[in-house]
Amino acid sequence: MELRDRWNRLLPDAQPLGEDLLARYAEDHRHYHDQRHLCEVLDVIDELADLSDDPVAVRLAGWFHDAIYDPQADPGENEEVSAQLAELELGAYGVAPERVTEVGRLIRLTADHQVAADDRNGAVLCDADLRILSQDQQRYDEYAAAVRQEYAHVPDRDFARGRTAVLERLAANPLYTTERAHAQWEEPARANLERELAALLPQTARPAAGLIPLVYLGSTLGATVAGSVLIGRGLAAAARWPVPADQLTSYPVWAPIAGTALAAGIACAWFRRGPGHRLLITLAAMLGLGGAAGVAATLLTWPEARLGAALSERWPYFLLGSITFMLAGGLLALARRLRATPLYAVEPRRAFGVATVVVCGLVLGFVAMAAGKPFVQARLEQANTVSTTATDTPGTMAVSLDGQLAWNREVPATGTIAGTAGGIAELRPDGVVMADATTGEVRWRYSRADVDGAAKTGSRGLIVSNDGKTLAAYLPYGGPGARNGIELPTYAVLDAVSGRVLADVHTDGKALAVDADRLLVAEGNFLASHGVSAPTHWRSRSSCVLTQGTLTAGLAVVVDACAGNSAVVRGINLDRGEPKWEVDLGGQFDLSAELDPQNWVGQIIAIPDTRLVSGLLWTAAAGGTLNQWTVDAGEGRLTWSAPVPGTPRPRLGPNSCDAQLTATRSSLVMVACRAASDPGEPQMYDVASASPADGTPQWHHLLPVPPPLQQPSFARDGFAQLPDGRMLTLMPQPDGSCAPVMIGTAGIVTRPLALNSGTFGTLTCEHPRVAVVSGRPIFSDGNRLAALR
Repeated sequence: MELRDRWNRLLPDAQPLGEDLLARYAEDHRHYHDQRHLCEVLDVIDELADLSDDPVAVRLAGWFHDAIYDPQADPGENEEVSAQLAELELGAYGVAPERVTEVGRLIRLTADHQVAADDRNGAVLCDADLRILSQDQQRYDEYAAAVRQEYAHVPDRDFARGRTAVLERLAANPLYTTERAHAQWEEPARANLERELAALLPQTARPAAGLIPLVYLGSTLGATVAGSVLIGRGLAAAARWPVPADQLTSYPVWAPIAGTALAAGIACAWFRRGPGHRLLITLAAMLGLGGAAGVAATLLTWPEARLGAALSERWPYFLLGSITFMLAGGLLALARRLRATPLYAVEPRRAFGVATVVVCGLVLGFVAMAAGKPFVQARLEQANTVSTTATDTPGTMAVSLDGQLAWNREVPATGTIAGTAGGIAELRPDGVVMADATTGEVRWRYSRADVDGAAKTGSRGLIVSNDGKTLAAYLPYGGPGARNGIELPTYAVLDAVSGRVLADVHTDGKALAVDADRLLVAEGNFLASHGVSAPTHWRSRSSCVLTQGTLTAGLAVVVDACAGNSAVVRGINLDRGEPKWEVDLGGQFDLSAELDPQNWVGQIIAIPDTRLVSGLLWTAAAGGTLNQWTVDAGEGRLTWSAPVPGTPRPRLGPNSCDAQLTATRSSLVMVACRAASDPGEPQMYDVASASPADGTPQWHHLLPVPPPLQQPSFARDGFAQLPDGRMLTLMPQPDGSCAPVMIGTAGIVTRPLALNSGTFGTLTCEHPRVAVVSGRPIFSDGNRLAALR
């Protein structure tokens, strides 16, 4: 039956529409999607009509499904405009709206031929449209050649790639949906597809394309071995920090051995034919599902934060190892899929293939294991760190120094304290707490569960910038549980006012000074500037060991000293770490004593609101003498130097101490100890003030320090300077109490605390620490913190 008769029988009152459709299917640019194709589709619809729910709607969809056909249109566009044409024309010719809607839906299905299992109408139409795929070889070849003619404007290679993609998409699913069509046509259709794909392969494949599956194979092998190494690291780690040394486990060498064996099995399966390909699917599923199970198990057993016990690297390594196995499974599945694709099925030369697998395996394995350390480090820092911030500003109140207490409170074990712009900083065993100097209330805190012992570091544990706005806390970690080379931060640089973390720095060196831009660290013979607010970082080498340093006048001023007679003060440019000037102290003092420079070079400080830097130096003169010196950091010259008045003060020996320098703009005060004459007797401390400008003595007092306070850190931690230049400390009194003592031009003056009954506990002088915040004295004995009014 002719097409015109078929249309007239289907829709008798729409002869003009039928003529229009026949004209469309006769367009010159159609070589396959023509009237012959339309006739073949309608024949199959008639053959399968009993399987549909609405044969009329299916036939109408068959007539319209290619009514508009432009080979240069975007994918799906022809089907969409054909459906719109059908909905417009059929509605105008009186077809029921429900049927018009169904026709439009059916036409749109032919864009991808994806039919739901219960869609009987769609199954018949799509099977009819794809019937050409199962025709005999001659007819199929005519169809393929006709399609190529319709895409004559596309270059051969591009057409081959596009056509290959279409055929592979069709072959990825059952071609026919109705049982009758699937049983009769599926097998010959797939044979035709495989034959055309094989013919297209030489046009689509390039020799290098065969290396791409091997890239994924090599990556799979590398990820498999790396994942086993990471799991081994997790097994070797302690479950918690700290951990007794006898509970540590050694690295399980069987883990990487097992991973290597699995990788070898994957490689063998890859190069086998037949069953090897099915084994690859199993191995990919094992890796992927095993990795997913590992991730789930790790997250479900991830320990909750607990006071006194820190998360170790065990769980982060388990998590990363499991993720790596998941990656390996995905890469293997992708490699196998690509190898089965004609575009990538070209076999490369064996040497190139082996080299690709080895290089990719090594690269991905290295990347995965190298990522382990920063990944685990980041997880540990996040899990073990508690950091709060403050939005309020520190309180202010007039200071009277009348002996009355402004506030007091009990505190856990506390190390040194320091005055800052944000209040009074307390160094605790696990971090830092900042309290308001006016009220004593905690403003913010920073602590790490993997740190236990920070309070023992004394004055080294808290470094405050010259303006008091930036704080560096030394937080050593380690012990038997810290394994696998994880480099956690050893210094936390914090905004003293808000508590905001400015930087976390890992270094094995000693921090010398800090400001809002940098943390200055002595690392042996190197001075390192670790960026804080800016990423600038540099290291400057010196000839000797760096011992002391400070920041002033846009420079880093440091002292490097060698055993013997070498001590040099250097001014270092802060932008690039280049030396700007140097002052040789060896020409000023007798430095012939064979002592460790760490012992005979003392503290250096910057004089506020000036360019002057002052320091201490012990020499062998007269059996041991302490000297002061001052340099102009702007000009790089020594302005004055002088021995400290009084008897020699040796830096070493029994009851020695760390001498302290403090300064206001007009007063440079030194606190140093003398050797105790007899055990159990008071030890004399020199407290002397001089002019920073020229060293002119201002006052000098000897303070007897009783045996309980004779500790190396007392001179540094137990004294603080008031704004008027006086020094403040705590001393035990004859009645057993502990009272503030002020030292200045008026001599040594004791100011007993005026205590109200029931409002204050006992302040001891066993481990006194003193700081001054905005003129307010703050005292601590390790168990209690108190402030004068």
